Amino acid sequence: MTLTLLLACLVGYVVMAAVFLLATTGSPRRIKWLGLVAIVASAPFFYWLGSFSEQAASGLCYSAVVEGIGNSVEQTNSPKALAKQIRELPMRGYETSCPEVEHAARQLPGQNAP
Repeated sequence: MTLTLLLACLVGYVVMAAVFLLATTGSPRRIKWLGLVAIVASAPFFYWLGSFSEQAASGLCYSAVVEGIGNSVEQTNSPKALAKQIRELPMRGYETSCPEVEHAARQLPGQNAP
């Protein structure tokens, strides 16, 4: 996901720089260079903003998964079997795919509970 974000940032900055240069045709070179420097200097801020929004979405996903696991634990009659299913959830740290975990968590017993 980070590589996709980096590529999107790179493409965005190239497009932004091109639009800026087209918009400032006829302006002194000094203004063009100052504008390009401002665009490049803003890169870390926009990268951080994109990373933050991705973390927020992941947090919401994990909240839904934890709620589903809680419902399963509350409804279970066989805790050992449920513990085995929970351990088999596809959790791989920062490489975890949220849709994959949500789908696997929906397979746990007791997911129809409120």
